[in-house]
Amino acid sequence: MQAYFSRAQVREALGDKQGALTDYNIFLESNPDDKEALFSRAVSRFEYGQWAVAKEDFLKLLKLPTGIETNTVFFQSQKGDDGVSKAFSAGNNLRPMFYDYLGQIELKLKNYAQATVCFDSAIRMAPDQYNFYLGRGLAHQQAGDTTKARSDFEKVLQLDSDNSLARHNLALLKGNQPTAETERMLTEAIAANPKLPYSFAERGLLRLNAGNFAGALGDYNEAIKLEPDNYDYYLNRGLIKERSKDFTGALADYKQVITLKPEYEKGWLSHGNVMVKLNRFKEAVEDYTAAITYYPEYGLAFYNRAQALHRLGKLAEACSDLKKAKELGINISTKVETTLCK
Repeated sequence: MQAYFSRAQVREALGDKQGALTDYNIFLESNPDDKEALFSRAVSRFEYGQWAVAKEDFLKLLKLPTGIETNTVFFQSQKGDDGVSKAFSAGNNLRPMFYDYLGQIELKLKNYAQATVCFDSAIRMAPDQYNFYLGRGLAHQQAGDTTKARSDFEKVLQLDSDNSLARHNLALLKGNQPTAETERMLTEAIAANPKLPYSFAERGLLRLNAGNFAGALGDYNEAIKLEPDNYDYYLNRGLIKERSKDFTGALADYKQVITLKPEYEKGWLSHGNVMVKLNRFKEAVEDYTAAITYYPEYGLAFYNRAQALHRLGKLAEACSDLKKAKELGINISTKVETTLCK
């Protein structure tokens, strides 16, 4: 049976996560309390996004005796350290790490109170590990407790002054208002780790709201280079180009949004909005119709389609859409209602 465990490790090293999980499962059927294999499977399940079963494995690990000697060395990437890893052997006390993983799982499951409890346990056992404070700060942030979140992120920076994720999240706690301090903090986060796309994206959004289109465009260009499959980045870059009157560029970005996520109604709406600006009303109607198909309660899409239909002379259809938009909560001015529903 040992061969299954060995092959699982090889498969994992080669990136075959599913094959590794299969071998870990086979090995653990005969050796259910093998700490090395159980920990390896727990981490694999976590990385594979199998939160519930990963949680079961980590909870079982907490019930097993500590201090089992082994030749196996595990690596845990420190969050926000751009690939820097710390090595652990199962002969070390790994219980703080188990609680850290459990906290991360509860974050994924949006159980923020339970996540905080797990990170509290990890911190009590290993108070010098900054990534535990980072996890707890994220739990507080998601739960809306900005005071405790800020305290934890500041603690991270005390232990690791260059931690880019802590700087990034402290900047987010300042809010979305375009302030010099928030931009400075995001710039520091980028300097600490220029490979984190979301710091560029957050600064780009801040600059967009401040009217700095050139700076915003540069930031989203960098974010897309780092994470080319993120459709939200293309949506926001398209908005920047649209506001800069680069309609060709905006259409290309909105088209990419639709390509990456065809059911994303905002991509269709945004594409349709540019079509209206180009006086291509028939195509705009098609885009708004697609948005409504994917989101039947999309009041803004009904409103915009009503405007496009009116420009095409389809008055009855335009009035019908306008009434539907109003039913869905869109505020319709008397002037618009009078014009479209004569």
